[in-house]
Amino acid sequence: MPITIDGTGLAGSPGSLRIGVELYALNDRPALSLIENETGDVYETFTSNVPSETLAHDEVIVCLWRLPISTVCAPLDSDCFKPVRTLAVGNARGAVWRITSSALLGAIAVAK
Repeated sequence: MPITIDGTGLAGSPGSLRIGVELYALNDRPALSLIENETGDVYETFTSNVPSETLAHDEVIVCLWRLPISTVCAPLDSDCFKPVRTLAVGNARGAVWRITSSALLGAIAVAK
């Protein structure tokens, strides 16, 4: 995935990260992770699958309930996403983001 995020300052991150694309097996929704460029290791999966929630094809649910704010801000600062709304996920809150990056949407289409 060509989208690079500056991970400097994120706990345990050595520097640049990229957005990795996989799909949730249950419903083929995008499962997005931050991947360390140097090692290829997953730094953090920042989306969650909530099958009962209706989403547009270009929307993902971000795990606000378990991620540090710096990890939430890194992909949001990349201008690849636009916050749309928040929602209840159990006793916590999640965020629905629209994917605005054509490169990221293309990578999701290839994964499907």
